[in-house]
Amino acid sequence: MSRLLPATALLASTALLLSACTQGVTDSPDMGKATPAVSPAASNPDGQVIEFGNITDMEVTDGDILGVRTEDALAIGTVSDFEAGSQVELDVDKQCGDLTATGGTFVLPCADGVYLIDAKDPDLDELRATDKPVTVAALTSDDQLLVGNGEDEELTIYREGEEPETFTVAGPNTQLIAVPVIDRHDAVVRTWNENTTIQDVDYPNDREGATLRVGLGVGQMAGGEDGLLVVSDEMGGQIAIYNADDVIRLQMTAPTDENPWAVAWDSSNALAWITSLTENTLVGYKISEGVPEEEQRLNTIADAQNLVVLSDSTLVVASATGDGIQIIDNPAS
Repeated sequence: MSRLLPATALLASTALLLSACTQGVTDSPDMGKATPAVSPAASNPDGQVIEFGNITDMEVTDGDILGVRTEDALAIGTVSDFEAGSQVELDVDKQCGDLTATGGTFVLPCADGVYLIDAKDPDLDELRATDKPVTVAALTSDDQLLVGNGEDEELTIYREGEEPETFTVAGPNTQLIAVPVIDRHDAVVRTWNENTTIQDVDYPNDREGATLRVGLGVGQMAGGEDGLLVVSDEMGGQIAIYNADDVIRLQMTAPTDENPWAVAWDSSNALAWITSLTENTLVGYKISEGVPEEEQRLNTIADAQNLVVLSDSTLVVASATGDGIQIIDNPAS
């Protein structure tokens, strides 16, 4: 059951936006610090399941090439590669941070800098050194690299041939992603789970943007097209749709199954997908009517903490506790 009504979330976030689009979001002891719930054993997950170890992170690039993180490795390949056990395995430090992807490149922040990994020819040869260890990194479509970590209230931007620029943001960083926007530079957006905030970044001008509260406790965010963001409110039991094509705005929310976490956007079918760790479910929401409406419901493997959608709308779900990689061929078809 949702602990925060969608209308309440919408009014609260709208009030924050109208009151200043400001960086001064007040902390509350009853909000933030969301962590993924522990799932019960899975029962009859849909699709097929590929055996795999504990997965800490997963991304997709070039439409269908997966990057799958375990504690000390990054495995890269197509679904067919993972089925055959022929994926490329790169050894990475377990302290490396949140994996992202831009174009045909996986972006892996680590203590010594950011590794830019060609999805079709993966290796660890391209390292962009940073001035301090980083745990989040986003590469924009115009090749500007933004980095941060979970300790410092700042981001640093690296541009080719220029000195790096560091600027303040509204808290340390849990996630940082770049989302394409039509006829404009990318939207760069960060979250900080400790106080459940989401903030856009005005990176062309080396400064922070507007900050909003995500319900009671933000879990994960994923980008779509033209500034679209799908976000889970783990503590509030909600899915939230934001847009950052200009200033970040909350578009709509809806209650979900308990303890939602992983999110993804299916652009072909215009569906926002979200997992529930307590219920072992994966639900797709249509967002064309102004309020998210449930369109598809599936059963997942246990601890489905990461989710991506391939170019043909196949869903790929990853278990954090060794339940494998779940492949669900385009369910909307």
